[in-house]
Amino acid sequence: MLKFWFFVYNAICIPALWLLFHSYGLINLKVRRGLSGRAHVFGELNNFLKNINNEKKSIIIHSSSLGEYQQSLPIVEEFHKLNFNIIHTFFSPSGYENSKIPYQNSLKIYLPFDSVFKTKKFLDAINPEYIILIRYDLWFNFLYSARRKNIKTILANARYDEKDIFWKMPLASSFKKNLYGMINKIFVIDDEDEINYKKKLNSLNSEIIRVGDSKFERVFQASQDIVKNDVINEEIIKDRKVFVIGSSWKEDEEVVLPVVNESIEFDRDILTFLVPHEPKETKIAIIEKNIKTKYKNLKSLRLSDISSYNGENLIIVDCIGKLINLYSIAYMSYVGGGFRSGLHNVLEPAVFNMPVFFANDVKNSDEDEILLKSGGGMLVKDQKHFYKNFRDIMSNPSLREKIGRRNKKVFENTLGTTKKIVNHISNN
Repeated sequence: MLKFWFFVYNAICIPALWLLFHSYGLINLKVRRGLSGRAHVFGELNNFLKNINNEKKSIIIHSSSLGEYQQSLPIVEEFHKLNFNIIHTFFSPSGYENSKIPYQNSLKIYLPFDSVFKTKKFLDAINPEYIILIRYDLWFNFLYSARRKNIKTILANARYDEKDIFWKMPLASSFKKNLYGMINKIFVIDDEDEINYKKKLNSLNSEIIRVGDSKFERVFQASQDIVKNDVINEEIIKDRKVFVIGSSWKEDEEVVLPVVNESIEFDRDILTFLVPHEPKETKIAIIEKNIKTKYKNLKSLRLSDISSYNGENLIIVDCIGKLINLYSIAYMSYVGGGFRSGLHNVLEPAVFNMPVFFANDVKNSDEDEILLKSGGGMLVKDQKHFYKNFRDIMSNPSLREKIGRRNKKVFENTLGTTKKIVNHISNN
C-alpha cells in the first residue's frame, strides 16, 4: 500500500497543494511569507553546511509552528550536549520568524515544499542521523525519502486525536496508517495514546513508546529562570492576594471582572493584574472605560504608569512578555480564550502551584483536561459558577494550598520525559 499511496500523493495531492498554496498566497500575507522564505532554503542551508564541523553528526528537528518549537527545546538542549549540529525546520512563518535559536551550531529554516525532488535534495545535503518531528506535522515525501535513505525518524509528544475523522474513513485511514507507519519510533504522552496508536498501527513496524510530554518540562524550565523580586515592586504586592487574568478576551472579562468587583466588598487585599490577549491602545482604552462605568470597586492603572501607583487594585498590563513573570507572584489565576478563540497556555500558571481557572468551550489542547482530572484546574461555566469557586478559594488559604499541590504533582509526574526520549534514541 505504501507504493500505491506514494503514486496517489505525488500524482494528485502534490500538484493540488502547490496550486492551493500559490493561489492562497495571493490573498494571504502569512502564506506569501512562507512561500517567499522557502525560495531561499537551499542557499541558506549550503551556507550553514560550509561553516560547521562536518565531523559532528546532524539532526533535523521539525516543528509546525512556534508552540511546537517551544516544546522541542528540552530535546534540543539534550542533543546539543551530545554535540550534534541541529537543523530546526518549520512549516509556518509564525514559528520560523519568532523562534530564537539558542546555539551556534544550529540553523532555522523552512521545511521545503514536499515534492520528491526537494525532499531528496534536502536530506542528501544534510544526511542527518535522526529526524525528530514534534507533535503532529507529518509530510509523506519527507518521510518516504528518509525511509529510503535509512534515516531514523521519531515523532515526539504524539497525541492521538479521537475526534480526527480521518482515522475513521477507510481511504483516509489507510493513508494515515502508511504515513505514521514510516516513522521508526512514536513517543506518546499517556496510556490511552499508547493503546490507540498500537491498535491503529498494529500491522506496521512503528515502535510505540509511552514517555510523557516534554511541553511540561519546557514550562518548568522557564519558571526556574524567573526572579520574583524583579517582576514588580515588592511593596505594591506585599500582603496582597494577587489574581492574574492572563490572555483575556472581551468574553473572559465580562465573566471575570464583575466577580472581582463584587469580591472586593469582602476582601480588600485582592490585587488584580489584567493581561489582555492583544494589548493594543484601542483595547486598553475600552477596558478602562468599562471599569470606570461598570465596576465601582475597581480602580485601574496601566503597568506602564506603575511608578505613580497610589493604591489601585487593578493593574492593566499594556505590554507583552510579562505574563509568566506575573504568574510567578500570583495567589490565583484565570487563563483566557476558552470562551472564544481557543484556550491559552494553562501550564504557565499551573507550574507555580496555584488554582487555575479557565473556560474550555473552545478547545485547542489537552492540558485543560489534564489539570481538570488532577483537580488543579477549575472550570468556569458562567459568572455565577465562577463567583462561588472564586470566593471559596479566596477565603480559604488551606483550600488554595491543597489545589496548588495537585498542580505541583502534575509536573513532578512528567519531569524526565526528555531524557527518556533522548536516551531511548541514542542507546538504540
